[in-house]
Amino acid sequence: MKNVSANNKRPFFSTYTTSLWIRFLRFNLQSHKKLETDLEKLGLTPPQFYVLATIGYAGGLPFGEIGAKMMVTVSNLTGIVDRLEEKKLVQRKRDDKDRRVVHVIMTEKGAKLYKSTIPIFEKSIAEIFQRLEGPQQKELSTLLRKLNEPRSADSEKATRV
Repeated sequence: MKNVSANNKRPFFSTYTTSLWIRFLRFNLQSHKKLETDLEKLGLTPPQFYVLATIGYAGGLPFGEIGAKMMVTVSNLTGIVDRLEEKKLVQRKRDDKDRRVVHVIMTEKGAKLYKSTIPIFEKSIAEIFQRLEGPQQKELSTLLRKLNEPRSADSEKATRV
C-alpha cells in the first residue's frame, strides 16, 4: 500500500503575498458569513442590504450607477432589485428626461427597514473587527485604501517588465 501522507501535505506557496491573499480571502468569507447570518434575521441578504445602503445614502440611483458602486453587472443587479421589489422595499422609476434610464428608489417601507438595519449592521461589523484595537483598525483602513487606489500606468509598466 502506498504512503498517502506525502499526498496530504498542505500546498506550499512560494510567495508571502499568496499566503496573504489566502488569509484575506478567508477573513472576507468568514466576515461575510457572519453578516449574512445577522441580516438573514431581518429577511435580507448582504447584496440586498448593499443595494438599500447604496440607494439609501444617495436617495435613489440609476441601475448602472448602483452596479458600478457595488461592482456587479446590471444583470446580477436585476435579480437583487427584483427580490427587493417583491418585498416592496424598492421600486423602479423611469427617468423623466431619458426613458432608457431606470432609477431604483426606496419605498417608505424600504427606508424604515434600512434605518432599522443600520445599527444591526454596524454592530455586526464592530464584532468582526473587535479583535483589532482602534489604532490597528485605522492602520488596516489606510492599507486597504492604498490597495484600492487605481494603479498608475507607470507602476503597471514596471510590473510587466
